[in-house]
Amino acid sequence: MIEIKLQYYFDDVVSYDNGNTVENVKVGYDYYPEEINYPDAPDYAEMFDVFVFDAQGKHITYDIPSDEYTRLMQEVKSNFAQIQKDRNEI
Repeated sequence: MIEIKLQYYFDDVVSYDNGNTVENVKVGYDYYPEEINYPDAPDYAEMFDVFVFDAQGKHITYDIPSDEYTRLMQEVKSNFAQIQKDRNEI
């Protein structure tokens, strides 16, 4: 297992067969704002570098079905938005 240090983590579940089988996972990600990502190209957006780990810490990002990965990306964006909101309230 490769140790990956990411900026943010949260727990979620993924399904491999439309909800019949679910697995607890840990989602980790790094966030790169658009000005750091591509400072000379104004048409580029922010970037999230996302990894998914099973309960044993094994990297399973590439094993996740495409529709579940798309859902997890939305969860990542929601998680990051909530973190930013919480920071602004302090």
